[in-house]
Amino acid sequence: MAALPLVAQNRPTSLGWTVPAFLSSAEDLKEKGNRLLERTWPPPISETYTVDGVTYRRHDPPVHKKSNTRARIWAEVVDAETGSRPPVPVGKRADVTSVEADSFWGWAVASTLKETGVRIEELLELTQLSLRHYVAPTTNTIVPLLHIVPSKTDQERLIPMSPELVKILVEVQRRARGIGQSVPLSTRFDPNDKTFSERLPHLFARLVGPTQNVLSNHYVRKLLIGIASHAGLSDGGMPVTFTPHDFRRLFVTELVGSNLPLHIVSTLLGHLDLETTRGYTAVFPEHVIQAHHAFIERRRQSRPGHELRAASSDEWQEFEQHFLLRRVALGTCHRPYATPCVHEHACVKCRFLQVDPAQAGRVEDMTANAEARLDEARQHQWLGEVKALEENLVHLRRRRDEMTGSPGPVRVNGGQA
Repeated sequence: MAALPLVAQNRPTSLGWTVPAFLSSAEDLKEKGNRLLERTWPPPISETYTVDGVTYRRHDPPVHKKSNTRARIWAEVVDAETGSRPPVPVGKRADVTSVEADSFWGWAVASTLKETGVRIEELLELTQLSLRHYVAPTTNTIVPLLHIVPSKTDQERLIPMSPELVKILVEVQRRARGIGQSVPLSTRFDPNDKTFSERLPHLFARLVGPTQNVLSNHYVRKLLIGIASHAGLSDGGMPVTFTPHDFRRLFVTELVGSNLPLHIVSTLLGHLDLETTRGYTAVFPEHVIQAHHAFIERRRQSRPGHELRAASSDEWQEFEQHFLLRRVALGTCHRPYATPCVHEHACVKCRFLQVDPAQAGRVEDMTANAEARLDEARQHQWLGEVKALEENLVHLRRRRDEMTGSPGPVRVNGGQA
């Protein structure tokens, strides 16, 4: 019997426990794919080598002409240790280039869906021109924003990007760019309208043969199924599969408040369109930028006319003053816009805190102070104080590890603190 997707099971909330395992599996596949490609590249054709418990022998099929360059790397699976998971059965040949590419794009799609809660169509429509930023005049802080174009079913949105999302999209942009100076232009086929887009610098695009192609819906679903299979997820004895829409349902609840209000979006886009045009004219020809603006305007025509109104002077002032409240002693708070502080300003415990490296000395002082207070509490057997200080030290040490690059094993609320 085929596995039921989460939507069909109608229990997305109860299966939320599968999400950390799914994302961990995506990260694991990405790391393994990268290791396999790096290890396969140098060896001579006859030499065997082992990666993650699987023994390979590089295989180079003949080319038709000596002048042809080899675009893909192949390896034969010679042997596999018990418990290892080879990409193909023993004795078969694996397309190592595809294995690595699939693992990267699977991680990129899953991670971006987690951080944004966008629909799969919105994800595949993202271009280099979707990456915006706003400089808050109150703090001179750069606020990275992700522009989601409107559609017949969803409003136009600006999503303040978390540090994690910035890192993900920088890596996606680097991947899409390849060895070039800018993201190559590509067209996207819209399966709903049955139309092709203008040639734009789509981020979620890969080289297929000689052309740059936007990832297809079918390819994305295949990647998500592969990640779930690698994770070995099951519910009631049945394997669990994820679809892009399942991801949206699972993550949109906690992320729904992260979008900027529509009246702020309307006013802010007026500034950002000018800044984007100035910033990208040195990267893309004018006709590409104009095609992007025309694409957005066509989409806006499908939305109700009253949807985007300009912000009043009081609303705009409130928006600008908002960024003053994000500055804290240890760095910057990246909680969703217009949401309260859930930790009552116990910032060191909060996963939305981005620590400023310049505050490393402050973190060390706070750690030493907490350790001294913990010793005193233990001497006096203040057990409640002992428990609170021990928890506080866990978070302080993680913040210290974040600044030094050391991994921290503890997770808070299902995510990195």
